[in-house]
Amino acid sequence: MLHMKRWLIVTLIMALFIPQAMTADAKAAGNSKSGTSTSGKTVYLTFDDGPTAHTMDLLDILDKYDAHATFFMLGPHMERYPAATKRIVKEGNGLGLHGVTHVASKFYHSPYSAYNEMVGANNSLYKVTGQRTSLVRPPYGSKPYLKQNFRDVLLPVGGFHLWDWNVDSLDWKYKKDHQKVYQNIMRQIHSVEGRGQTPVVLMHDQPGTLKVLPLVLKELKAEGYTFKVINKQIKPVNFWNDER
Repeated sequence: MLHMKRWLIVTLIMALFIPQAMTADAKAAGNSKSGTSTSGKTVYLTFDDGPTAHTMDLLDILDKYDAHATFFMLGPHMERYPAATKRIVKEGNGLGLHGVTHVASKFYHSPYSAYNEMVGANNSLYKVTGQRTSLVRPPYGSKPYLKQNFRDVLLPVGGFHLWDWNVDSLDWKYKKDHQKVYQNIMRQIHSVEGRGQTPVVLMHDQPGTLKVLPLVLKELKAEGYTFKVINKQIKPVNFWNDER
């Protein structure tokens, strides 16, 4: 009789706890399959030429999708749009320098003209926000103009880190063809990720980009990407493979 009671108690315990354990395992398996937040896919969104009159709208879009980006900014623009510059900082976006003039003949006149433009842009950033950065992206990208002698001044002397991109949105070319820009971005991101690299997307702080950005953010979120900002601890991505 005692043996029978013990058997009934064990049976009841198993009946109570085994279904709960199976349910927990099923939930864990489901989460691992759907888990966009644990996919580990990263993308670096970057914007050149700002701030502009459109930066606040751009930041609103980023905020809506809980995304961050890195802004490579021009010195005079930071001083012209101080509120936008401060908001970029306040909301945790990455800070980069794009020079002062954005004129190739002036920026690339000599190694020290390039260096001086980045120092000048950094001074503008500090004047407006009280912060400095070591991230730089020269106008039109580093190739072909930013040769070894330029980099030997800009990087070790200035302590800067050179960034280009591996995904060109071409938003500067197709300003009104928003679908083409969107398709171009997504195709390149998938190609870059397929090669085992982290996408670094070049976009511009301009009106047309505002039409494309929500589409890109929505799709990338659905695919499980995390939007991170560039910092000086990350190995630079540039056309010269210069890791200084």
